[in-house]
Amino acid sequence: MPTWAVGVVMAVLFAIGWFALGFVTTPGLGLGARALVSAFVGALYGIGMGFWLSRSRRGYGATASRPGFGRAIRRGTLPEDVDGAEWRRALEHHQRQYRPLRWAAPALYLPATALAVWLAVTGQPVFWFGAAFFFAVLVVTCVTTPRVLRNAEAMLADLDRREGAQRHAG
Repeated sequence: MPTWAVGVVMAVLFAIGWFALGFVTTPGLGLGARALVSAFVGALYGIGMGFWLSRSRRGYGATASRPGFGRAIRRGTLPEDVDGAEWRRALEHHQRQYRPLRWAAPALYLPATALAVWLAVTGQPVFWFGAAFFFAVLVVTCVTTPRVLRNAEAMLADLDRREGAQRHAG
């Protein structure tokens, strides 16, 4: 799917979610105003995510758009018939994107979880959903990030081994 289409889909979904959440967080706001605010917030989100996704995809190159790349990262095994230079670029970019998550995820999601818990205790209980969401994202990120980094490192080592074997054979 083209990056712009992903951005549009994300914008629409975010706007719908914002609209629905508005019934709980701002019940006094009229439907027209709520729809306008939701469309604006969704558009901002879609534009921001579109820029981020296009930048990310450029860094990965064509390799990451193949279905086998995600599977290889999850399993930590390099397919047999790969273009070493393309896969190296994609794997190194993947590492650059995941390394900051080791400190950024706790720095972002722990305060967000604490804020959501505080808001749920002092105000609206709907914030318990936010607290559960932020805590779940924190746990998933803290569990998967080291594994993804280990798998990418193992795949880069496998690429080095293959390239070394090709140099010795040729």
